Amino acid sequence: MPPAAILFDLDDTLADRAAALRRYARFFTEDFGAQLLPSLTQTIHATLIEIDDFGSRGQAQTLCAALPWRTPADPDVLFDHWAGRFGEAAVAFDDVESVLQDLQRRGIRMGLVTNGGAAMQRAKIAALGLERYMQTLVISAEVDLRKPDPAIFRHALAQLGCGPSDAWFVGDHPDLDVRGAHAAGLRAFWVRTGAFEAPDDLPGRRLERLSDLLKHLDD
Repeated sequence: MPPAAILFDLDDTLADRAAALRRYARFFTEDFGAQLLPSLTQTIHATLIEIDDFGSRGQAQTLCAALPWRTPADPDVLFDHWAGRFGEAAVAFDDVESVLQDLQRRGIRMGLVTNGGAAMQRAKIAALGLERYMQTLVISAEVDLRKPDPAIFRHALAQLGCGPSDAWFVGDHPDLDVRGAHAAGLRAFWVRTGAFEAPDDLPGRRLERLSDLLKHLDD
């Protein structure tokens, strides 16, 4: 029987980080191209993948050293650029829209539970247009809770007026998402869309892609 509500992780569950890095590489080329020696966007993208550290200051310093600058770049400028533009570079996996539309048509309430800073995560949410599907958006920095703490899942469910036994959670991280949601009493689904593999003892169901979730609605 379908759940009353489904909660989703954001990064590498709905938002395709690899595609976002490709898009951000284009933004970077547009904004810093004049300061670089002739360099292809593909080169910048490959460099970003190699040094990806979720926008840390260390990543900015490494980027300064790794790219062919005409003049030395300021790491603080690159750090601020990532903070200001990576969120808008967010790209959804290609089946996200159809899955969310299907769930919305079925009357299933939906919400998002994500760790991260408020400005960055809200920029991603806006870029993906998720507000039109989600009845609650729970960002760790805004509620002073972080996955895998069961309290953050329960907080989201309270916003939806739903108990954990009537709700599902979908995410790519075995511990933060799946074990956290399972500990909170939700039915958990691990989806193979990110960089993490699922250990044999992971609770819940396994999905190869998000659209496989729809097959379980009548379980």
